[in-house]
Amino acid sequence: MTGSFQQRRTRVGALTIAIAALFAVAALRLVMLVSFDGAKLNSLGRSEHTAETELAAVRGLITDRDGQPMALSVETQSVYARPRHVLDASTPAERAKLASTLGITPRDLEEKLSKSAPFVWLARRLAPERAQAAESLGIDGIGALGEYKRFYPESNLAAAVVGLAGMDGQGLSGLEQEYDRLIRGEPVELQFYHDAMGHPIFDSPMALKAPEPGAHLELTIDSSIQSLAETELAQEVHQSGARRGSAIVLDPFTGEVIAMANVGADPDSVHDRLHNAAVQDAFEPGSTMKGILGAIALANGTITPTQQIYCEDGHYTIDRRTIHDDSRHGWLDLGGIIEVSSNIGAAKIAMSLGSDRFYDGLRAFGIGSRTGIDLPGEAGGLLNRASGWRTIDLANHGFGQGVAVTPIQLAVAYSAIANGGMIVRPYVVKAAYDADGTPILTHTPSALRRAIPTEVAHQMNLLLRNVVNGADGTGRRAQVDGFTVAGKTGTAQMVNPQNGTYFQNRHVSSFVGFLPADDPRLLILVVLYDVGHGHFGGLVAAPVFSEIAEGAARDLNIVPADQSYRTASMIPLPAPGTAVGADDGIAVDDDSYTPVLTGSKLMPATPGFVGLSLRRALELARLSHVQIEVHGTGYVAIQEPPAGAPMSHSAVKLTLAPAVQEDADSGIVRASYPISGTGDRPGSHK
Repeated sequence: MTGSFQQRRTRVGALTIAIAALFAVAALRLVMLVSFDGAKLNSLGRSEHTAETELAAVRGLITDRDGQPMALSVETQSVYARPRHVLDASTPAERAKLASTLGITPRDLEEKLSKSAPFVWLARRLAPERAQAAESLGIDGIGALGEYKRFYPESNLAAAVVGLAGMDGQGLSGLEQEYDRLIRGEPVELQFYHDAMGHPIFDSPMALKAPEPGAHLELTIDSSIQSLAETELAQEVHQSGARRGSAIVLDPFTGEVIAMANVGADPDSVHDRLHNAAVQDAFEPGSTMKGILGAIALANGTITPTQQIYCEDGHYTIDRRTIHDDSRHGWLDLGGIIEVSSNIGAAKIAMSLGSDRFYDGLRAFGIGSRTGIDLPGEAGGLLNRASGWRTIDLANHGFGQGVAVTPIQLAVAYSAIANGGMIVRPYVVKAAYDADGTPILTHTPSALRRAIPTEVAHQMNLLLRNVVNGADGTGRRAQVDGFTVAGKTGTAQMVNPQNGTYFQNRHVSSFVGFLPADDPRLLILVVLYDVGHGHFGGLVAAPVFSEIAEGAARDLNIVPADQSYRTASMIPLPAPGTAVGADDGIAVDDDSYTPVLTGSKLMPATPGFVGLSLRRALELARLSHVQIEVHGTGYVAIQEPPAGAPMSHSAVKLTLAPAVQEDADSGIVRASYPISGTGDRPGSHK
């Protein structure tokens, strides 16, 4: 073996060892990558070669209290394009025909196709036949996919309440926004592969996630009454020249919103779906404040119903400013002041109350704070602290100037007079159900606090009837055939935002009232914004109230009592042993009931409240002249003192709780909320 051969052999061996070492290092590195970074690299590879786009989810159904659809989702077709493929496979003339088919201009189409993105939408949510026509042109790179579009079958009915859903299925306003997380459902994701240059490989598998439909919302709104309210309101807006109007129909005992109408001078404006004036706008209530003022003054013992107040023959000067009445009046009692709507009388009552007591009373009625209604963007109104009130401010607040309320706020405040003194939380959604029809959310009546004693609410009920039925009442055009109506007119000057003064010829006119006055079932508020001088609440708002009330009573099968206005001061008690409410089955015990007249002494024995709903408990308290304190929500579970105990001057304390029932299959005791027609809901009288 020569030396040269030995050298070659050594070199080959060294090279072999080196190559083996390199293979060993590579193998070790491969093991390390697979063992430690395999999952991460695999995910990275997938993400670099896959993409996805999100399609609108199937939003849940929204129906009125009777199941009438107010918002639903329908399947449509959306046309997409692979820009590079379309440009390579078509001529300008073919693309112009495509643009015409899609309903867009050729220029807009070319702009979309000029984008560097591998996937672009050309037109969203088209009718299926139009999308099919676009695909039938045979242009490479054009396709269509199914999407869901929000559809409002009743057009603009309750538009501001239902709200609006956007192009990508998100709630933008109204209930669509407030309950978006419940009704939007799970989004649908389209997944596809693309090459290293980002070009989609559309012959690869495309996966659509199974959509999860959103919850079905059942509303308290009655479509027929909502339509009536909008029709009557729109007619008066047109006739009076108002800029817009709002109307609310409530059940004063439960807080259910039966109708909430908003009508503008342009009823077809999309703004109607984005802005709810009945909840989001504040206005000075004017003389409708006098009913609340009278209740606060009676509750504080500042005045009595028969106390005479001198109204200065129509002119009264405070701090070098003169307060005027529309007519000259001398001595009037509280009923007279409310009947003729005397500003001077109201100002004197407010000054006798004083700033602190008046402020506290207004707060108890909810003035200056949100009601908690389940709609977005609720305004709180305006009520400055009493410490900053001057004497003229106190006087002006007495007849509703310098204070701002929202329509829903004023409606809830008057509901307290109608229901016996309780502030109830208003609500629009009765229940929500999942795809299987199982309730996932329910709303039941909720009493927030007591605003005034029961006997004061009853006294104000009687006095407010004079506004509609009295010889000099300002609201005589609010009368409804066969019914006794209680209510109050209001006319307030609008504030000039430029300088803070009042316009002389621009007003907000309103009427708020309830019926039947002896057993209130409907609370209705009508507000007309920006009407000219002479368009008083009693002339323009009261007739709208009358038309809505008559139609709503007919639709809900509310029958007028066989009772004239002259005998309305007698509290209508049922005969012993008969039911208080035909749908409630509550028997009147012979030993605990004694028929009484207004002003009579309280009953000698405490009536039984256990088992009653809030509405029936309030009704029983009013009928029996019993003051109650309410805690909780649902049905009366505990009362103190118990039924039959000697009546004392203190209030009966009622503790409410949800009704419970045992599930026959599981044996589990669960809450049982009334989510469909019960005796406490207007829907049960249809």
